[in-house]
Amino acid sequence: MASPFAGRDKFRVFNHGTISFFAGAMCLALSGCYSATGDFGRPQQGVWENSILPTMGILAATARGEPASWYALTEDEKELRARAWNFLMPETDAPVLTRMEDHFAYHRLLPPRESDITLFHRTIMGGPQLGAGVGYSPTLRVLTGGQNFTSLTSRYNRVRDVITADHALIPYFKLISAQVVQADHVRARSLGHVANLTEVQHEQAIRRICENALIIARVHWAYHDRAAQYRYSLEHLLVEGPEREAIPAERALMAFEADISRFRKDTVLPPVCTAPVALPEPLVPRPLVRKG
Repeated sequence: MASPFAGRDKFRVFNHGTISFFAGAMCLALSGCYSATGDFGRPQQGVWENSILPTMGILAATARGEPASWYALTEDEKELRARAWNFLMPETDAPVLTRMEDHFAYHRLLPPRESDITLFHRTIMGGPQLGAGVGYSPTLRVLTGGQNFTSLTSRYNRVRDVITADHALIPYFKLISAQVVQADHVRARSLGHVANLTEVQHEQAIRRICENALIIARVHWAYHDRAAQYRYSLEHLLVEGPEREAIPAERALMAFEADISRFRKDTVLPPVCTAPVALPEPLVPRPLVRKG
């Protein structure tokens, strides 16, 4: 999967420190600071989640040359980040290290990991949890004792239910992202008219505009990644055991892909950020099996 961010030189300040930030965060996490027992599977709110991780994330993102601003967040910007969580994190029963890596990426301590098209399928099938390099193997799934279901029908139904739940969240993210982009257009127009604006303040405003744009772009890429994982799962379920439940699951996937495509076509990022921040091409919905 391509990266949503391509303009690292535009915002780069220094080129070292990311590893030390991650090492410190990993030590704190392994010592018991990492928790995922809050509402909807989110970590519990506290100093670690609300202060330490965001601050370290700004420093790490700046080290990588990504846009990161020290300005306070508006209420819409807070909601944008909260709603992005649903699409930037894997299933709650995904491998722990994968969830931890994505958690750090959400707070920008790490860049987003490489896409793993087998992750969702390996999660719902109970393994093998041996990483993207091994991928999905029904033989290893059984031999490692990970199979945790008695009927393939339940696997089709889970795919359908997860797709439906994701699909239901798209309008809410679409609304809040439009509100944030509209506010950033106002912010950008005001920069040339505000008196006594320092160079640092101007730079922080541009960084926040592009930081918001990068979050929106990351969610768009996450939509594509999820659609690809769901399609992989349904296709491999179809090979392993065709069931009638594949039909409603396929329809749910195609509706999800169609809505992703419409959202992508409607998304216009602020012009100041269109060079460093990239959106994916619109998806083209298609059936699981194409005849001819």
